[in-house]
Amino acid sequence: MSFDFNTLTSKQKKVYSAIEAFIKTKGIPPSVREIGEMVGEKTPGAVQGILNRLEQKGAIKREVGMARSIQLVSNESQYLKPLYIPELKKVNSRTAGNLFSIYNIAKYHPVSPDMVLSSDECFIITCSDESLYNSGIKLGNSLIMKKTSDLVDGDIVLIIYENQSLLRYYSPGEQQNTVYLKADDNALRKEQFSKDEVIVIGKLIGKFSKHP
Repeated sequence: MSFDFNTLTSKQKKVYSAIEAFIKTKGIPPSVREIGEMVGEKTPGAVQGILNRLEQKGAIKREVGMARSIQLVSNESQYLKPLYIPELKKVNSRTAGNLFSIYNIAKYHPVSPDMVLSSDECFIITCSDESLYNSGIKLGNSLIMKKTSDLVDGDIVLIIYENQSLLRYYSPGEQQNTVYLKADDNALRKEQFSKDEVIVIGKLIGKFSKHP
């Protein structure tokens, strides 16, 4: 049995895609609460309503009274295949040399290829400060970073300074061995750094918010 993906509403497509990505990542169907977290629906009743309509359209099957019983009717992906990006536990001077150690990976997140062209050298961190709050980067945001030395003026970079991981706007310094690293605040009371003082881990290429 199959269904026409194009008959789904945008919200139904979003839920269907979230279910498919979850199954591919975890190997089990998501719960109603987990679906709500993925798509930003805070009310379980709203999620149930969408699932009911997906079932009516033949997109999914469920067993009555059984938890995690959602099955996708079509085995063929109806949307762009997600890329799986590791979320890192820590970024500091100890982990900088081996960021992608299995001991430093909390989990993998499915990310749309519209956000990330390639998963190579990309990773996710949780924003732990508000130094770029005025720029729309807030505490708790999930930030998609890419390890690269190819930086241009205005890139937002993740650096390590005195064993702290910090987000800063990057500008090349006037001298070859210096860089400017600016924040919305100036808590460090310093913007020009010697390249020997900091480790540039990578640059920001995307972000998303986690819903409670």
